[in-house]
Amino acid sequence: MILWIVKTRKWIEIVFLIWFARFIKLFALITPYRPGVWAGGIIGFFAYFLLHRERKRAIEHLSSVFAEKGDQWIRRTARRSFVHLGNAVLEIALISPRRLARVFVFHGEEAARTALMQGKGAIYVTGHIGNWELMAYAGAAHGFPLSVIAAPIQPKQVNDMIVNLRANMGVKTIVRGSPGAARELIRIFKDNRVLAVLIDQDTDVEGVFVDFMGRPAWTPAAAVSMAIRFGAPIIFGHALRDKHFRHIGRVEGPLELVRTGNDNNDIITNTAMLTKKIEDCIRNNPEQWVWMHRRWRKQP
Repeated sequence: MILWIVKTRKWIEIVFLIWFARFIKLFALITPYRPGVWAGGIIGFFAYFLLHRERKRAIEHLSSVFAEKGDQWIRRTARRSFVHLGNAVLEIALISPRRLARVFVFHGEEAARTALMQGKGAIYVTGHIGNWELMAYAGAAHGFPLSVIAAPIQPKQVNDMIVNLRANMGVKTIVRGSPGAARELIRIFKDNRVLAVLIDQDTDVEGVFVDFMGRPAWTPAAAVSMAIRFGAPIIFGHALRDKHFRHIGRVEGPLELVRTGNDNNDIITNTAMLTKKIEDCIRNNPEQWVWMHRRWRKQP
């Protein structure tokens, strides 16, 4: 009986995601940008009340990190994080090159160009803060050949929609575990391109435990591992939304990595350094991070 309930719930979730993806595609065709983004926030607002498990997790995480803020601030910030995510989903669906040029300000172009001048490619590290997808689009719009590595999303229809949205904005997706993915990653560095990697989620990939918000967190180590293996410089950045629904993207680097000759220790040290940069950004903009994610799922 329990297994049947679990399977049924999973089937319902898949069907919902398929129809939601179709709705978003249709909505994007008939809706102006700003009203559409505003509508996304409304969807996020209702999601906060409808998704009990995710709401509870977001409140628990915020309470752990910002215990001194009080219950009212924590619940307000949790709600705003859902609204932000709703805004972000519609921004991604509604964006076009012309709209991106109007709503996105890109700082740090020189940092990215300096990294690529070394001729070894570059690794752009960020987290799920602000609208990370638009940041990738902005990089591609400024002439940087950019690929992102991402886990496959189920159902396939949703995954295909996201991959196509990126491709339309000049960003290539390398699906983790797909045939040829490893060769494509190597080709990025040989062709002096940029690889975007997000390292602020607890996923089933090679990683290390580093401090994040005062607690050990399993953190993907691929960014630093590839930087050491291929000699590629690392740049760091993020894109944050302001109150006018504009986005300010910033890139810094190339960053100086700790290199002691002990690769295992260096991977931990440098992953911790990058994680601290993401943490600082989240602490300054807590409503623009995904608090509903199970960030501390694994523990040492």
